[in-house]
Amino acid sequence: MGISLPHSHSHSHHLHHLRQNYNPQQHTAEPGMYSFDVNERGFGAQLAHLFLRRLDVINRGFSGYTTEQAIHLLPQFLPRSQQDSTSSSSQPKIQFLTIFFGANDACLLPSPQHVDLERYEQNLRTLIDTVHSPTSPTYSPETRIIVICPPTIDEDRWAIRRKGQGLMMDRDKDVTKQYAETCLRVAKEYEGKNDQRQSPQHSQVDVIDTWGLMTEQIESGKRTLGDYLRDGLHLASEGNNLIFEQIMKVIRSRFPEWDPDTMPMNAPWWGDLDRKHPETDLLICGNKVKAEGFPHAN
Repeated sequence: MGISLPHSHSHSHHLHHLRQNYNPQQHTAEPGMYSFDVNERGFGAQLAHLFLRRLDVINRGFSGYTTEQAIHLLPQFLPRSQQDSTSSSSQPKIQFLTIFFGANDACLLPSPQHVDLERYEQNLRTLIDTVHSPTSPTYSPETRIIVICPPTIDEDRWAIRRKGQGLMMDRDKDVTKQYAETCLRVAKEYEGKNDQRQSPQHSQVDVIDTWGLMTEQIESGKRTLGDYLRDGLHLASEGNNLIFEQIMKVIRSRFPEWDPDTMPMNAPWWGDLDRKHPETDLLICGNKVKAEGFPHAN
């Protein structure tokens, strides 16, 4: 998740790619949420650190965007389907993709960010089908999708910030909750089909109920809105931690072969290198082609 956009006053939605280092056949992708990712110990930065030398995590952040823009952007970041005659057999395969939209879509009219609830639901389905529909030019049944529901909001703190900027209040907790519930319902519908697939690893969808998880912790007194949200809207460190932990919970429980604790690391630790023949240990690219006759240091 190495790309961070400039700070914005609105939510930033990202398209991330997590890919297995140096191996064009093993790629993963994760879209996340905020351009404050590094500043607030973002879940993207945490994933990048955890998967260091095992998976590449690429964060593409688009501050203030909604599902209306995402349905046009996502196909541009995905490799073409192997069924497409223009695709290459050596192009990357995405293993994981997270979809994290809804907070901006839930803005109140007359905000230009507002997306009608029914349209939001339609767009969520389009994003998932862009990856999992056999008719999609970017069809990739191997890609596992993790849908992340929008978080709760702190209306009082966000209203103070908006007033300080001379702007009208553009959020309503009850309205945002409707978008979170719609996201959860749509994702659960797709998740319910996981066991119906001919291949158990194909077209898998999981969901993280961010709203529900945060609300449960807040109502139990274990956390506060301030713990999760830095300004009433954007994720603080604990909010990022919650999403990071839930992503890893999905990966470790559902797809243990991608657990970074057990995945092999690309290239040995420097102390374990064969110093006389480093070219053997360092053949880490997917094609692993030896440069016969290429001069090596003695």
